[in-house]
Amino acid sequence: MSSEGNKSCPLCGGLGFVFTEKGAKRCRCVYERFNLGKYLNIPKRFWDADIRQVRQTLDRKTLATLYGYLKDFKTFYRKGVGLLLVGEQGVGKTYIVSAVLKYLYTKYRIKGLFTDTKELSIKLRESFAEKGASEIIESLARVPILVLDDLGNEVLTDWYREILTGLISRRYNEKKVTFITTNYYPSYLVGRTSEGQSLGRGVKVISRAERGINFPKLNTVSEDMLLDKRFGSHMVSRLGEMTIPIVVLGRDKRLQKVVI
Repeated sequence: MSSEGNKSCPLCGGLGFVFTEKGAKRCRCVYERFNLGKYLNIPKRFWDADIRQVRQTLDRKTLATLYGYLKDFKTFYRKGVGLLLVGEQGVGKTYIVSAVLKYLYTKYRIKGLFTDTKELSIKLRESFAEKGASEIIESLARVPILVLDDLGNEVLTDWYREILTGLISRRYNEKKVTFITTNYYPSYLVGRTSEGQSLGRGVKVISRAERGINFPKLNTVSEDMLLDKRFGSHMVSRLGEMTIPIVVLGRDKRLQKVVI
């Protein structure tokens, strides 16, 4: 180790170990140097995401749903149940899922991987041109916890739609925990204004009462903003079983920082 590294820690002199009467043990500087956000592939902007700060983003009932999930995570992990964070752009979905990913690794040492679906599309195309995309897909299919961020906002060709639906279906079948953030609403989250009414052509919109879950009240959304429209009702049905939905309400925090 360099002399600069030796001077970085007064406790161990850069060795990474301190010696006690009971033997050697890791120095605390080893953990301080470890960048958890980078290890989990979280974007640099969200490396400091903290689960304790999420309460500033969510309302009380929604926060209770999230904390309830974290409290019973061992059960959900065995069942392969993750989270589906839905909401407009800039309301804090990526921050929340990054904080959750860090929290779960810190508490349970379960490896997660953050993946932006737009960046994944680019990587798959580059990899496909060289040696095929199977290695990337295989690693994403096997990771214990996978984050698919911004699902639905990627350039969705038939080729890429097939890859994403295949990946989600495989994780569903193998009971792997998947966290998803999206601006698009699955049809089962949109309440109907009157009995028997449906939204759009061929898309059944299930009421909150039928679901038996107290979702935040949502305004009617256009058919183009339905996740069913992007990926089909079959995949959305699987997401309904393999994730707990959390609707993140609020205003675009990024625009609020803009000084006019």
